[in-house]
Amino acid sequence: MRVLKSSDHKIEIYTDGGCDPNPGPGGWAAIILDGKVKKILKGYAAESTNNRMELTAALEALKQIDASKPIKIYTDSQYLQKGVEQWLANWKERNWKRKGGVLANIDLWKEISEEITHRKITWRWIKGHAGTPYNEQADRIAQQVRATKGK
Repeated sequence: MRVLKSSDHKIEIYTDGGCDPNPGPGGWAAIILDGKVKKILKGYAAESTNNRMELTAALEALKQIDASKPIKIYTDSQYLQKGVEQWLANWKERNWKRKGGVLANIDLWKEISEEITHRKITWRWIKGHAGTPYNEQADRIAQQVRATKGK
């Protein structure tokens, strides 16, 4: 039997965000699982987009975690997952521009870039509304925050 070392311990984060309509009022949520500890983060924006809310959920969760701890982030946003794993390096190389010009959500992408530097993060895309319990919970919380205007 293998002994779990503190360096092996991964914190798991489930994120979700959205607007209705898009663009429009938005909500986001992140569920952080650290062993037996579960922390829920949530927030509201009066005017936003689905993508901004998805990025905000991940960013706010990352800000809560010690940079030395390994993290596994689950997201149903391909924009977030592909952005971090496939596109971010090129955007930075092009001085924060896309091939086609202006990069949307540049402020959040820059913050995410800073937060993920020198961290060990595994990014996992999961299908939304497919029964993954913590993803479903994050979705419900984000919808509730949006519906109650952050109250």
